[in-house]
Amino acid sequence: MSMLHEFRAPYDRMIKATTSIVIALMSILFTYITYLVVTEVSNLGILIVSLLALLYFLIVFVPYLFSPRGFALTTKGVLIKRPLRSILISYSEIIDFKRISETSVMKGVRIWGSGGLYGFIGLFRISGLGKVWMYVTDRSKMILIETKRNMKYVISPSDPLTFIERLRSLAPSAGQRP
Repeated sequence: MSMLHEFRAPYDRMIKATTSIVIALMSILFTYITYLVVTEVSNLGILIVSLLALLYFLIVFVPYLFSPRGFALTTKGVLIKRPLRSILISYSEIIDFKRISETSVMKGVRIWGSGGLYGFIGLFRISGLGKVWMYVTDRSKMILIETKRNMKYVISPSDPLTFIERLRSLAPSAGQRP
């Protein structure tokens, strides 16, 4: 599958701040607890440090693996590029796509995923939209993509206007709701 057009997934200020603060606090906490345990070597201490290392990994690194690193328009569809398990939305499945504002997703609840660490990633229930899979790193650049299977995706490519323009020429079924 070849890439026709690629777009970055830059972080907005809030996501940069949230991600930086969470990583810094988790690192400080992990370092401090490790120091306390190392100064009093015991089997329980080693177990605690091991569990904290696992928790740190789960909180800091696992969400990164599922966060969008970029978006691409390929020969087959819209590709949400992630370090682990990228997602392809076939052009033949797309029935509609449009820009949406930050305020259109403010009334929502996270069902599963991240609400700020590396972006807004995962399944959300949004007022007026229903269940939506979000892969957003910049809330000012959001695009809603709807499919024939009633799936909704919100993505945030670096240049949303160019993305929409190029997607329009590649997704002939868009705008033809069943």
